Amino acid sequence: MSVTYIPVVLRRLVEERANYKCEYCQLPAGVAFFSHEIDHVIAQKHGGATNSDNLALTSWRCNRHKGTDLGSL
Repeated sequence: MSVTYIPVVLRRLVEERANYKCEYCQLPAGVAFFSHEIDHVIAQKHGGATNSDNLALTSWRCNRHKGTDLGSL
């Protein structure tokens, strides 16, 4: 899991773009037991950038199940 600082402005942009729902399972952030997280779609260890094109709003469960390794393209 990344420990990269994501600026508040960028975080808000990703949340608003996702309409405050997990971009994988569509669970609304308002009904989730654990807070939604900002995830690097392409992990940093694979060269993924910390920008709006490579960030997604994810539920806690989706982020943990995704992992950091690329499986396929």
